[in-house]
Amino acid sequence: MKKVFLATVLSLTLVACNGGNGSGSTVTNPNGTTVEYSHNELAELFVNNLNLSAEFEVSLVKSSTLQYDFIVIYDATYGTYDAVNISSFTPGVDSAEEYYNNNSARFYYDLIKKPGHYEYYDEWVPETYDSFCDCYEGGYYEEKSRWIPTRYLDPYTNLLFEKTAASSKDLAKIAALKEVAQVEKSAKFLSSEFGLSLDRSKQLARLTAHWKKASKKGMTASEQDAFATEALGFSITQGIQAVQSADATSLNDLVEQAADTNGITPEHAGALMTKLFGM
Repeated sequence: MKKVFLATVLSLTLVACNGGNGSGSTVTNPNGTTVEYSHNELAELFVNNLNLSAEFEVSLVKSSTLQYDFIVIYDATYGTYDAVNISSFTPGVDSAEEYYNNNSARFYYDLIKKPGHYEYYDEWVPETYDSFCDCYEGGYYEEKSRWIPTRYLDPYTNLLFEKTAASSKDLAKIAALKEVAQVEKSAKFLSSEFGLSLDRSKQLARLTAHWKKASKKGMTASEQDAFATEALGFSITQGIQAVQSADATSLNDLVEQAADTNGITPEHAGALMTKLFGM
């Protein structure tokens, strides 16, 4: 049986509510504030967190389907399309592996992909023959067509899983959930690779995500210096000057500064500098 592991991003209490084509969720934060998520958003959160584990490579194919509470995922490890019911999944309480094992009888595996196509059918068109009584007599069939989107069929039950549209609100929250998941994944890497505390690794992961986003729009030299100072304790300008001077003492001072800023060893600091700026 396939194992599923979910690294939980949020320590939250989840209360069910309606939303999307399935049971949505109202998340209650420790400070008492609540955030509502639709079924579509919960599906994205589930898959994003699932991919935080190096053991899994799955993608969300259908976040909301004709079958209530189900999502369709593609498992690259097994090369299969699977339908998973996430109606009773509770982040922060359930591990995905336990949830999967306890609810596996409710899932559908090895679905058959049925590509989108036009379906043709005959529609009866009646004819009016008397304008006084508005009576119909006779008529004819007219051939019409409709587009059937890609569906996923369970060959044993003939259940079909078809995508339904997500709202603009869903899409906005889904994008935010993706960013949260990516920050968590980056933070775990930084922590294990460079000996950073989990809190500091999350700060750096968020900082790096902001850097990448801002870099696409272009950043001024002062903005780049501000980023480097927050990440390593010194500016890019200082780093470039030290490298160009080929002064070992200056470089060692920067390494020590980066180590102090991040609470790590000089060896780890040097590796972090190389990772972030190629220094």
